[in-house]
Amino acid sequence: MSLAKRDEWIIIGISGVTCGGKTTLANKLLDILSPVYIFHQDQYFYPDDSPHHIKCHNLDHNNYDILSSLNMSLMYDDIVSTINGDNKSQDHNLDRSHGKIEVKGKKFMIVEGFTVINYKPIMEICHLRYFFVLDYATCLNRRVYRLYDPPDIDGYFDQCVWPEHLKYRAEVEKDKRITILDGTRHDSLETVLSNLASMGSSKVL
Repeated sequence: MSLAKRDEWIIIGISGVTCGGKTTLANKLLDILSPVYIFHQDQYFYPDDSPHHIKCHNLDHNNYDILSSLNMSLMYDDIVSTINGDNKSQDHNLDRSHGKIEVKGKKFMIVEGFTVINYKPIMEICHLRYFFVLDYATCLNRRVYRLYDPPDIDGYFDQCVWPEHLKYRAEVEKDKRITILDGTRHDSLETVLSNLASMGSSKVL
């Protein structure tokens, strides 16, 4: 699929550790940028009974923390369709009211999910790339308060969630184009807005 219209966009990839702040940051950007379209990776999981799923070692549970558990080719196709004018996003905000952030002649796209920038086709079309990190204890403490469908079973975090995160994090840390964000800090939005300012963003008057 053609990416001829990519230059009309600023594409922001937000990835990283579970419970690290990805969706919170993405939703803040959805509120403040104009015009903006958003994709959530968790909308692309294969059905639970899909043959694409791989069981966790020694657990009767699908491993949902690997790229193969998601239909990433469909996600990429939806992103490219949207770039080319056929909107497939999960949400968008076209409001251009006072105080919104814009870049003249550009539209914003936010692509959010735990491994979106580990998927090379999406990684390469992003203009800005961010990856959230947490330490083990903080991540586990946050995750126990989340409800998942299907729910986590005993051992899933230690055998799948955390090891897979470390694997994907190691890949990301080799690429200097990616900004690492500390999920315990509260300045991630300011970091993104600073980067956008360097690309010519301004507030709608």
